[in-house]
Amino acid sequence: MKIKYAIVLVLVVILIGAGIGLKMFFKPHADISKSKAAFQVEATGLIGEFELDENAATTKYSEKILEISGKLVVKNKLSNGTDLLILEDEMQGISCQLDSNWAATNQETIEALETGSSVTVKGICKGYLMEIKVSPAVVLK
Repeated sequence: MKIKYAIVLVLVVILIGAGIGLKMFFKPHADISKSKAAFQVEATGLIGEFELDENAATTKYSEKILEISGKLVVKNKLSNGTDLLILEDEMQGISCQLDSNWAATNQETIEALETGSSVTVKGICKGYLMEIKVSPAVVLK
C-alpha cells in the first residue's frame, strides 16, 4: 500500500516538474524595446568599469537591461543574418547583437545608422569576454 502512494507521489512530482519545464521552454522572450532599463550608461564609462574591476562590473550589470549611449564604430551583418553593432572600440568595445524580431520590422532604422555617429542601444548585458556582449538589443536613437 505504501509503495503505491510512493509511486503516485513520484509520478505527480515528475508531472509537475515536466509542466514547469515545458512552460519555461515555450515562454516567449521579453520585448526589450518595451522593458525598462536598469541602468543608463555611456559606452566609455561602461567599458571603463569592466576594465577597472571586471568581477564587480559583471555582478552589477550581468543579465540586466542597459541603455547604452556611444559612438557606432562597426555595423555588420553576421553569417546567420543577425545585425551586429559595435560601440566605441572595434576590438574591446561593446558588441550589440540586435533582436531578430525587432530588426525584421526596423530595417530602415538599421540602414540609416552611420559609423562614427552617436547611437543609443538598449539590451541585456551578457558579460565581458574580450568585449562587452549585449544581446538581444534594440536601437533607440
